[in-house]
Amino acid sequence: MSGQKIGQQEFTFEHHGLSEYYEKNHKEEIIDIFKAVLESNQDALKDEELAFVLNTLEHYQEQSAIHRLWKLMENQGHTYKQVVEFINQNQDYTNLIKIYLDEKFNLSRVVEILAQIDKLLEASPFILKNRYFQKLVIQKTAYAVGDSYDLFVAASLVKAFQVPNPEVDFSKIKDKMMVYCETALLNELELQKVTLKDIDTYAHISTGKLNEKELKDKKIVSKYKILKVLQELFHTPVVSVGVTLQQLSPASREELREILKNVLRNNISEDYFQHILAAFDDEDGSYHYPQLIAYLSKSADEKVMLSFIKWTASNLQLDHHYHRALKAYLKSHPRSIWKNKMARKELGMISTSSFRKLVKEVESESVSPVGKFFKKYGVQVSSVLLITLAVGGGLYFGYDLFTDKKDNAAVSKSSKAAASEPAKNLDLEPFKEWISEEPFVFNVNGQQQNITFGSANTTGGKSLVLTDSQNSETPFDLVIDSEVSAFDEKGVLKEGFSFYHTEYDFDANGNPEIVIMALSQTFESFVWVYSPISENGSVSLRSDLALKGMSDAKLVDNTLKLLGDQGQSETYAYLNQQFVKQ
Repeated sequence: MSGQKIGQQEFTFEHHGLSEYYEKNHKEEIIDIFKAVLESNQDALKDEELAFVLNTLEHYQEQSAIHRLWKLMENQGHTYKQVVEFINQNQDYTNLIKIYLDEKFNLSRVVEILAQIDKLLEASPFILKNRYFQKLVIQKTAYAVGDSYDLFVAASLVKAFQVPNPEVDFSKIKDKMMVYCETALLNELELQKVTLKDIDTYAHISTGKLNEKELKDKKIVSKYKILKVLQELFHTPVVSVGVTLQQLSPASREELREILKNVLRNNISEDYFQHILAAFDDEDGSYHYPQLIAYLSKSADEKVMLSFIKWTASNLQLDHHYHRALKAYLKSHPRSIWKNKMARKELGMISTSSFRKLVKEVESESVSPVGKFFKKYGVQVSSVLLITLAVGGGLYFGYDLFTDKKDNAAVSKSSKAAASEPAKNLDLEPFKEWISEEPFVFNVNGQQQNITFGSANTTGGKSLVLTDSQNSETPFDLVIDSEVSAFDEKGVLKEGFSFYHTEYDFDANGNPEIVIMALSQTFESFVWVYSPISENGSVSLRSDLALKGMSDAKLVDNTLKLLGDQGQSETYAYLNQQFVKQ
């Protein structure tokens, strides 16, 4: 420092012989003198003493001794404030305070940084005016929030932070801190992991001051828009959730629906029935009812499920898709509330004509064949049966009471109709229902190939046989890594499931892949994808994908999409001869 101004006087190393002084004297001796200068002044440093303090700080600024010198000043409150205030007023000394502050804020946790801000402003309120201090506390706090295990808790700590020193107006810096912290939170946030509590917290900490144009990063802008809509959905009176979602782009709406499914999975109540519907909106004025019913059957208890059905009956214009999905659930689902006598009674009390019709159909189709028989023929047949049983007759269901002939045709026809019910009025393009007697025919290199069901389950099951153009047979099984299966212990397709198949060229190379799907009446699905491989004139099938889901599979471009077990949308892209989950 060859020329520094203090007051009206100019002090230089050369004028006071300071340069030579630092070279001739040991560092420890100089630090002792530095300490003595600080301690000898109870009010304020004289100009010469201040010059010595500043020159000493500058001389040792690139050595570890600089931190010892600052520590000594901190212990002398009046001189510390005087030096900091002087540095604030003279930008030539900015580097000295920068070194000091960098060391003070060599911290990573939000609580530690906030505590350090409080401590520094208590010791020297003038440091608030230092631009580097302002910049550092904003950046360090934002970085610490973004690096926190719980982003929302960390941002909440910043929001709650107050400076107790009445001499300090920290409000403007605090506002900037929150804007940067909110941006850091959005940058690191994984929307699919957001909880209802997180949405509540965001409503509290959001500044409302983020500028989409200034954010620039499209991903952050998208997250910000989605979080703002979530905040609106859960924290303001909403007339229509569907209308609120229209603020977003189609892609963002689809992403928000998946978020809603995750958020509501453990928070299902009547307060959020509109939100649940929005999560399954089909963008065509209706809803994906089979997936919606499947989601609720997994996530809601009987009381909530009953409330939802009653609510939809009162508030929605119910279409045939809802009718079919709810009917399948009530009749066939293992957790159907139809099994509960009180729930059945309450469903029967719903007064709308369309719902009364649905209840009657479920009642009729849920009655056992024996029950239907007695309902049809009444007391007379009951008496005959009672007499027959009394004399040791061996009558049982499946036999004609008068001819003692088993009605195999009737039973077989009924079972077959039930198994194929999902196909009725349902668009499963490009899939075709697989009739057990008919082989699945496709071509590989112009040669016809057939897939049929194996001898162990000729009417449909997990064992299949590939027959090539030379009549060479290769057996294989439909295998999937899942605790549940579409097949019983004998490998036969379970009642209520149907088989579907299609050829689909995922990579558009002229050699389509083979897709097989087992789909139940409640839209539980199992999907297998195989690639035909031709070697030395023989054809085999390479297993590329095996999935369990809660919907029929959708084939779009090079992707296969379906709802996963938890109701979330899953997409698998066919890239470089293999499927990659997106």
